Amino acid sequence: VDPAKINHFQHVAVEQSRLHIPILFAYDTIHGFRTIFPIPLGTASSFDPSVAQTDATIGARESATVGLKQIYSPMVDVSHEPRWGRIAEGGGEDPYLGSVFAAAKVKAAQGADYSALDKVVTSPKHFAAYGQPEGGRDYNTTDMSEQRLRNLYLPPFKAAIDAGADTVMCSFNAINGVPGCANHYTETDILKHEGGFDGFIESDYTAVDELLRHGVAGNGCQAAALALNAGTDMEMVSTHYRDCASSLSMARINDAVKRFRKLVEHAGI
Repeated sequence: VDPAKINHFQHVAVEQSRLHIPILFAYDTIHGFRTIFPIPLGTASSFDPSVAQTDATIGARESATVGLKQIYSPMVDVSHEPRWGRIAEGGGEDPYLGSVFAAAKVKAAQGADYSALDKVVTSPKHFAAYGQPEGGRDYNTTDMSEQRLRNLYLPPFKAAIDAGADTVMCSFNAINGVPGCANHYTETDILKHEGGFDGFIESDYTAVDELLRHGVAGNGCQAAALALNAGTDMEMVSTHYRDCASSLSMARINDAVKRFRKLVEHAGI
């Protein structure tokens, strides 16, 4: 978050690297960056979208000022599980309220053009149904019907994307046994095909590597292939995409790069 360092590393990436690909600097600006606002649950309790708009407008401005162009926000997870420890980051239990506030935050943070000096691109999270883990335990599995998934947990994501969000973060939890960042049905079939989402999906923090802990991958290269082929376009923190690139689908790599390039061009990086 040091603007001098961000500027330095961006020049290195664009001027000295082999492919001259700029770096997308991002941050968890969830309820303010330097100026801190009430937690999102508290903001949603106002039932006033203008409160969320003020939060996101100032948070975006302060983030962009130091050189950040993406925020991992808004967190739009609906939760009916009171034991879950991250309820504070979202809008609570109602999908309609969550949808209204998701759209308000996206529109305020991105504006009409997120290449503007005071705007950023948003990344609604966590896709999907992260707020309903068994026993309220983070990273745990989520077992639910198609009806509950679509009627309760997906509407805020649709609202955020309809409002213009160009990135989405996939979730740690498994949905009916399939981890969110390796879930072709939710990422590709629902989000990209049904929803027409042409932005990119990034993994949550080490979520590709977490596929080993979920027991669906036996090594890093298997985890990379599962996540990439499911629709996860970018890996955060862990490096299996990079380490196993030669064994991954070139068609999917090209698709992921195309999506990232679109974002970078729109962001004016």
